[in-house]
Amino acid sequence: MYQILFRIGHFTIYTYGIFVALGFFLSFLLAWKEKDNFQIEGEFLGNLWMILIIAGLAGGKLLFIILHLPDFLSNPTSAEFWRGGFAYLGGFFLALLFASLYIRKSGYSIRRVSYFLTPYIPLGQAIGRIGCFFNGCCYGKPTSMPWGMTFPLSSPAGYHYGLLPIHPTQLYASIFNFILFLFLWKLRNSGHQKFRLFPLYFLIYITFRALLDIVRGDTIILIGNLTLLQFLTPFLLTLGFLWWRKWKSVPT
Repeated sequence: MYQILFRIGHFTIYTYGIFVALGFFLSFLLAWKEKDNFQIEGEFLGNLWMILIIAGLAGGKLLFIILHLPDFLSNPTSAEFWRGGFAYLGGFFLALLFASLYIRKSGYSIRRVSYFLTPYIPLGQAIGRIGCFFNGCCYGKPTSMPWGMTFPLSSPAGYHYGLLPIHPTQLYASIFNFILFLFLWKLRNSGHQKFRLFPLYFLIYITFRALLDIVRGDTIILIGNLTLLQFLTPFLLTLGFLWWRKWKSVPT
């Protein structure tokens, strides 16, 4: 694993940060290429993307700090953006809030814009999870499976499990999200799930994450063997289903 890509003097380039940036950048390039097919203006898309980046990173970092407050208080440098440490749902909901406000202010329909952008969300996640793999975060539990991997002792995974082979859950997530990107992109371009692709993505992703938590080794256990996300899954799936039902009608 290569947590540090290279150094220039005292300036360090972390592999995690590069892949997160690459995820945002490549997703934006694809969205830019297809924007005219969905009547999306370039200036609006550029501004919206900056909002998604800033709110997504800030929300993800804030929720991660809240969930790991004792660790943060003992080591404040753990909150550095380029070194990892994000809670996806924190970024998801904060980005959703600020993006919705900007979309309404700009006179666009939230359902139409989200229908256009939804496939690019799992694409960005697929690329970003490769950064998690190189960083050794978002790691799995020990396994005897032949594809179990060991991580450097300097990584979060190595610090927790030493040199034991563990599930490469980052790669599981990356592969799943790339397949999800292709699935949603094809649905959108074929006109299926018209204007409610976003809640469909939410339902699929939450289901996958709840299952992935079975083999994740860095999760917060709340009750018994249930992780915090698994405990919240019935509520989140209910929210997603109601959301999907509400967006059944085609917006004007």
